[in-house]
Amino acid sequence: RKTTVMSIMMRSMNQRSNTLQSLLGMFLQLTHTPQKVIETLEWMGILVSVNAIHAVTRSLSAQTHQHLQSLGWSLLALYAYYNFDVDLKTHQHKIENSMESLKHLTSGLIFPLQHNVSKEDLRCSEELWKKSPLNIQAELPPKKGWLDLLGLHVDTPDSLGLSRHDRFNSWKFLSDLISYGPPCFSQFCSRLHEPEAIEAIPITKMPIIATSAMDVSNSTVAGNIQSVVDLLKQGGIRDPTIIDDPEMPDISEYVVLFHGDLGMGERLQSAQQHQGIENTPWNCLQHVVFVPGLFI
Repeated sequence: RKTTVMSIMMRSMNQRSNTLQSLLGMFLQLTHTPQKVIETLEWMGILVSVNAIHAVTRSLSAQTHQHLQSLGWSLLALYAYYNFDVDLKTHQHKIENSMESLKHLTSGLIFPLQHNVSKEDLRCSEELWKKSPLNIQAELPPKKGWLDLLGLHVDTPDSLGLSRHDRFNSWKFLSDLISYGPPCFSQFCSRLHEPEAIEAIPITKMPIIATSAMDVSNSTVAGNIQSVVDLLKQGGIRDPTIIDDPEMPDISEYVVLFHGDLGMGERLQSAQQHQGIENTPWNCLQHVVFVPGLFI
């Protein structure tokens, strides 16, 4: 209460001293507070004007748009999207539109790739498309099984004859013994080190930017294609054969990673199979690489 009263008094003396009023105005705007309530609180000195709230909203939207475009043009952006439903309430209920209030929309996220990933690392679109089973014109190499994965990290025994698998099992046994065994083993806690790391991925803080919601239902193949196109558009990336912009990068030679659930992955694969007969990399969705594992 004291903070509110002091803020009202400070704003009455200086119109620029409106930090609290601006924060409350943005909060009420985000919670869809009726305009009459906002105008009433404005006259009481608790909020800034409605025009000021709208101006701040437009300014934040413009800054977000510039940030999205800057990140998209770097070609080091990772995209994620997911569907959500909104029930739009109506004031006048009619029989013919009683079931039309449920709206299927799509939300999206864009965040930068970390761990020193460069553009050259992603410059493999053409090579991947030549070997992709989704490409009807591809000359597929011989398929490999799960046994071939065992050769990625050769497990050489140490001086004690223990493999990497054995050393981890030994560490896990000691860890459980110290944590859950008799109390006398807890004295060895300081002597138990972390397990051996193999190509450990360092933990980094990743900034995430939310995109504008899209009026698209991604429950269909066409909806997923539209979601991908709309997300890239918000990142400033469009079809290079249509948009003549020298500043916009051409992603024909690069891949773009898209996160989603397994259903979206199946629909994206179906879309690439259907679009495989197209002439340009953009229309073939050659740049799209689905990565499962992130759910919004």
